[in-house]
Amino acid sequence: MKKTLTSIFTLSILTLFFCNCKKEKVISDAEFEQTVFYEIFPAILDSIYYDQRLPPPPPPSSEFFAKEEYKNDIDKAVEDYMKSDKFKNQMEKRKRKKDSLKSDKAPIFIVVSDSASAYEKDDATKLSDHFKIQDSINLKLGLNYRIDLNMLISNDEKIKFKYRSEFPKGREFWKTEYDYFIAANIGFSRILFDESKTYGVLNGGYTTGILNGNGFRIFIKKNENGNWAIDKIIGTWMS
Repeated sequence: MKKTLTSIFTLSILTLFFCNCKKEKVISDAEFEQTVFYEIFPAILDSIYYDQRLPPPPPPSSEFFAKEEYKNDIDKAVEDYMKSDKFKNQMEKRKRKKDSLKSDKAPIFIVVSDSASAYEKDDATKLSDHFKIQDSINLKLGLNYRIDLNMLISNDEKIKFKYRSEFPKGREFWKTEYDYFIAANIGFSRILFDESKTYGVLNGGYTTGILNGNGFRIFIKKNENGNWAIDKIIGTWMS
């Protein structure tokens, strides 16, 4: 009887030990994913952010390209256009606007989806193809974690962050006037890693209006210094 009780006690301890180990591993994976996200976030924001108040460089008109002298030489057309007074004047206005925005110390707010969304269904295939990974990649189930705004860092000190849940739903978000400038609404998926946790992929969305935005698939990798870096960003949708 004593031997039986001892065996049961030992089995219970071992079961509890393995359960705790498994639980710690799940927590460790979740913490690892979030740590990588917060580390790579500044680089991602630098890559996708633009101030919509600053107009893009002016392109040449279709009439300009239609000139007989440029029909067989597009490069020459672009070169001549960039030397034209019209282009120089427009670029000078753009520069003044850029300088004005740079000197403006008012905060710029970016609205962030409260939580990271689930993986895209083809992320595993895209990750394998992009980095030429031979091993199979399994989508690991787990809760979509809430993004901690305090952990988001921007290389532009004027940029601040707010949760999407603080604003009206749907199109009312963009129709509502605010006392501060909102540059964009952004959101991200969870990061899918390979088995060695050397490569990863996540998806992002960046919108600046009701029908004005872009989607991205972001490939990341650990560099020779052990830091995470962007390998490539590919557009996935546009509105």
